[in-house]
This record gives sequence, C-alpha cells and structure tokens, in this order.
Amino acid sequence: MDRRTNTLLTFTNWVTRVSSWLILASLLSCSPPHPQRLVNAMRSNAACPLDSAQIQSVFNYMQHFPNESEVSIALLVGDSTSFIGVKRHNDSVICVENRTGIFEVGSVTKTVTATMLAKLVYHGVIGLDAPIKSFLPIKLMQSSLNGKEVTLLHLANHTSGLPREPDNVSTDWAMPGSPYRTYDTTKLYDYLSRRMTLLSTPGEKREYSNLGGGLLGHLLTLITGTSYEALLDESICKPLGLHSTFVALDTERTQHLVQGRDPKGNVVPNWELNVLAGGGGIKSTAEDMAKYIRAHMTDTTYFFLTQKPTMKYTEHNTAGLSWAWYTNGSRNFVDATGGTGGYSCSVIFERSTRTAIVLLTNVSAFLASKGDYIVKMSRALYDPLAASRESLTPLSTR
Repeated sequence: MDRRTNTLLTFTNWVTRVSSWLILASLLSCSPPHPQRLVNAMRSNAACPLDSAQIQSVFNYMQHFPNESEVSIALLVGDSTSFIGVKRHNDSVICVENRTGIFEVGSVTKTVTATMLAKLVYHGVIGLDAPIKSFLPIKLMQSSLNGKEVTLLHLANHTSGLPREPDNVSTDWAMPGSPYRTYDTTKLYDYLSRRMTLLSTPGEKREYSNLGGGLLGHLLTLITGTSYEALLDESICKPLGLHSTFVALDTERTQHLVQGRDPKGNVVPNWELNVLAGGGGIKSTAEDMAKYIRAHMTDTTYFFLTQKPTMKYTEHNTAGLSWAWYTNGSRNFVDATGGTGGYSCSVIFERSTRTAIVLLTNVSAFLASKGDYIVKMSRALYDPLAASRESLTPLSTR
C-alpha cells in the first residue's frame, strides 16, 4: 500500500468518526431531559401529624402518582381523629390542608347504600330476604336460578349472580367521562326485562357486581318513594352531621372539588352514574367520611348490621353487606375500596381496637389499581396504628 493510499484511508476513518460523533450529539440533543428528582418537602408538624417512617412511606407511594395528585387522610384512634393532606406539586411532595376537599369515593358508595338498606331492615320496613322482583314495575327476564330468587341481601353482598356490568352500557374505560352518564331507568329496565341473565345461583358465589350495587340503590328509591340523593341526606347525612356528602355537583360544591386526574395527571370529567348512583356515585370529604366510619365502629344498631357476616368466600375473607371482613389470626378488620376515572380511595376499620383510616385521592383508578398503590398506602399507615393498640373489646367484632 503506497503512502497516498494510506493517507486517504486515514482521512476516511477520521471523517467516519467525526460523523458518528455528530450523529450521537444530535440524538442526545433530541432526547427528553432527565426526569427531575422528586423532593420530599413533608415535615412532621400540626398540619402533618405523621412520624418520619410514615412520611417516608407516603412519599414512596407518591412517587408513582403524577403532579397535582392529592391524598386526603383521616386517622381514627379511639375518640380522636387526625387529618393529613398531601400533594405532589412541581415534583415536590408537600403537606396541604384538604380535609374539606371533595373527592369521588367510587364503590365505597355501596357501603352507604347497604347502610340505608340496613336502616330500613332494622326498623322493620323491609326484610333482607325480600325478592327484588317484588319492588320492580317490570317483569324480570330471569329473577331466579335453580329455584333461588335474587333478594336484597344478594345485591348487598355480591352473591346475586348478576354480571359486573350490564351488557347494554359501554365499558370502554379508556374514554373520558362516566360510561354510565346516560344510563337511565329506561336502559336499566330494558336490561332487566330483555337481557338479564344470572351467571350463578343466587347466594352461592360471591362475584363483585357494580350493576348489583346500583340496582340496590334504585330499589331503595322505589321502596321509599324518594330520590337516592334525598334518601342519602335523610338516612345518613343529617343524622351524622355530614355536610359535604352528596351525589350531584352544583356550583357551590364544585368550588371545593379536588379535580380528578387521569394516569398522566390531566384533569378528567367527574363521573355521573345516573340510575346506578347507588353503586358508586357519592362524593365526600375526609372529614365527613371519618364521621361515617366512626359510626360504623361504635354503633350497635343498623350500622353494625351491615358488618354481620353473611358468607365466607375465601380463607381470610367474609362478606357483610357491601363491607368485607379480613381475618388473620387475632386481626379482624373491615375494609372497602373505590375507584373512578379520576379518583381512588380506601377505607379500613377495626371495631375491637377502634382504629380506622380513610384515604381519599384524585389518583385515577386506572393508575392506582396497577400496583394496588392506594390499598398498600392505606395498609402501610393503618397496620402499625392498629397493632399499637391493645384490644379494647367493648364491642363485638362479629
């Protein structure tokens, strides 16, 4: 190889290297910036009565949520209640005051519907074993299977055999807004009279049903001759002094609304459940929900009736009326969760230790459910709290 050829090859190699560097630099300049490190700006004080371990636990879970996510927490111990508000804002996690912020509670609504049912049962208005066909103005396509009628009890403990959702509603959960917004009485009755098919014998198998919870709420309006909103107000809100628990948003209530967010943190419309409001349509605050849960921990009448075991469906789980018991050794606590397109929540309480947690968020159920983040966060805060309490046992846990 002569000198001229060698020089040419050297020059060619140099050009190739320079070109590679330029291409790499160009690609790097187009790459997204490295995500900013999330800052833990929470401090233990009167506005955030958590210890350092609890603060770190909350912070760890907040890392999974988008900016503008909020968590509103009520911790109940004996006769005392503490409120904690947390928000992720500008890649910092900070403490905020949001005990009166309004959130959707999703399927925790079903426990409220069951409590309204229990109140009617307790006062002798109706019986849990009443068949649902007795209250409807239409003939059901299928009201029984293997000789067993669907009853009010079956709707309340998810053993009716009804599917999770009716087949005449769109369940494209990726679409913004509530899939039930236009699901009115006409559509419900069309389903019940022309499409209704039981998937299992009533009372024999627990299969979670949003349809069943919503239908129970509708039946209560027929039994009492009033709207679900009015029944909620008269049966639950007024007796307990709940001032911010309702179904329908208005201008004043919207001012206190914590806006729901999708998994990316974008604001989403609130869900309207129309005729199925009893299955997931309630909106509330941590302050109100704390009063509601305290009644469930201490009452011995119709609130307690909702917790009476109706069937055991796993080794550790027993169904009450919408509530679910979890039993493991000496631990017996009751819980419920809820989720909509823009919100998730978790509620846990234990009568024997008189401890409870209410955890409301504007984190979409479509994000939270992927890692059970809300349930895990509530358990991380609740379990040490309950374990630290000696059993008071003034009230039966079963």
